[in-house]
Amino acid sequence: CCMSETLGKEPLISIIFPVYNVECWVKDALLSVCAQTYRNLETLVINDGSKDSSRTICEKIAEDDGRIVIIDQENGGLSAARNTGIENARGEYIIFVDSDDIVHPDYVASLYKCAISHDVKIACTVMTRFENNFTYKQFEIQRCDVFASEDAISEMFYQGKFDSCAQAKIYARELWDDVRFPVGYLHEDLPTTYKVFLGVSSIAFFDSPTYGYRFNSSGINHSVTDDRKIKTLDLLNASLGVLEKEHPRLKNPLCCLIASYSLHCLLNAEQGSISRESEAKLKDAIVSNRAVILRDKNARKKTRLALLVSFFGWGAVKSMYSLRRKR
Repeated sequence: CCMSETLGKEPLISIIFPVYNVECWVKDALLSVCAQTYRNLETLVINDGSKDSSRTICEKIAEDDGRIVIIDQENGGLSAARNTGIENARGEYIIFVDSDDIVHPDYVASLYKCAISHDVKIACTVMTRFENNFTYKQFEIQRCDVFASEDAISEMFYQGKFDSCAQAKIYARELWDDVRFPVGYLHEDLPTTYKVFLGVSSIAFFDSPTYGYRFNSSGINHSVTDDRKIKTLDLLNASLGVLEKEHPRLKNPLCCLIASYSLHCLLNAEQGSISRESEAKLKDAIVSNRAVILRDKNARKKTRLALLVSFFGWGAVKSMYSLRRKR
């Protein structure tokens, strides 16, 4: 039987599905949302000014599924599209799905089941990377772990069992009443998701293969660093100033995230892709947090290793990074 059959009366859940020039993948992504065993859904397709056939593909699927609502807007980026979805969502819960990813048929049902079973307003799982085809098997939740809010944020900042991505999580709708994604930034989840986590006392987590994250070598995560990515570092540093005062336990975890993000940006920069000022800002973020992280046993091993190597110069760090990529 469907997992959703055991859940009783089903509240409306809003799927926020931003779309921008993904004609190669959007059909499979949207159909996987339509195929959910949890049926009481509305899927908000936010067409963020697509110039290819993405909207047409979504429109054809919507003809056969009345739960799909297409909202058109001028291109404003992923943050703007998600914000539009939040503002138009009617559901008691919100789930974000990217339009090049694929979700297991029990994805929504398992998130909802975990949330209500543990009386929490946020439940999350992992993202499973795939390149060509996302294959999934019958799935049942084996166990859910419940984290206190600050412990969950630490886990997220340390990039442990789950991370700051907005996807692979279910949220009570009201948690987003005063939170929006920053428009004009890349990696906008990093300075945003933790704010929603601060609005609850606890978060539930379960391990599952239910969210398929498509590896795309031309995507934002793997693209050459430009100055737009450096802007996000400013938001993270501002968050550090706030958390140091209001949630001091989160200082070290956020320092680790800042250093890790700065290393990512620095190592993916090419000559001329970022300004000298931006390069200096990245190096300063790494050096200023280095001592804290090297003493922090909870920090990621590969981050600590890169920081140790950085004592021998930035060329040594880049050489190590190049070697790891070849492997």
